[in-house]
Amino acid sequence: MELVALYKRVIGLDVHQAQITACALIEECDGLIRIEQRQFGTFKKDRRALAQWVVQLQPDEVVMESTGIYWKSPYAALRRQAFVQKS
Repeated sequence: MELVALYKRVIGLDVHQAQITACALIEECDGLIRIEQRQFGTFKKDRRALAQWVVQLQPDEVVMESTGIYWKSPYAALRRQAFVQKS
């Protein structure tokens, strides 16, 4: 069974109390997949840096786990950048 990609540019976030780990999978024009991994703190300046990094990559989709309450601040930072849609 072959998997078919639904999105060409995605970012996944692993959110913890003191750290956010981000992994971007970007399909280039030639079909090669580029992987970028970054770690961000959870202070306001770090969440802004995360949102700016996401803006630069122009993803089709950003996903994250909703563990406890820690997802709320990164969600708000991304929402300000218009990446998150209300469900």
